Amino acid sequence: MLSGVLGALAEQLRDEPEDDPQLFGMPAGKALALVAGAGLLGTAAEAALLHFRGAFQHPAMYAPVTIVPVNSALLAHAALAPPRHAARASVFARFWLRLTAALGFAGFGFHANGVARAQGGWRNWSQNLFAGPPLPAPPSFSALALAGLAALRLRETER
Repeated sequence: MLSGVLGALAEQLRDEPEDDPQLFGMPAGKALALVAGAGLLGTAAEAALLHFRGAFQHPAMYAPVTIVPVNSALLAHAALAPPRHAARASVFARFWLRLTAALGFAGFGFHANGVARAQGGWRNWSQNLFAGPPLPAPPSFSALALAGLAALRLRETER
């Protein structure tokens, strides 16, 4: 659902004037950063619930439930910071967003390994893709991190 919301926001932004785009009555970068931050927080909560169900069997399972909420808070801070502090706040947020994007790709590898470890492995893919760890879940962190980076880029051009 969130990817649809982001797609609709992108379509709305495409029709806005280039000099001062607006979303929800506020600057586009600020609005998009808040949406991406909320999405990151919700996705981290979902990962926390499912990794708790998996009993945090591997230490890497702690990464999305620790890194991503910090990232969400930094993105919200960069969105709500006054213009004189926005540049400094976005430096930290950019680092964490890049870390989260990398985390999504690494998580895809861990989830693919989890499918391979299930009974029958990839030869039984028609069952293990549904019973094993979800392959599209970690790349959602990468997608939201890229949306956050785009929001920070928009935030730089705001007046």
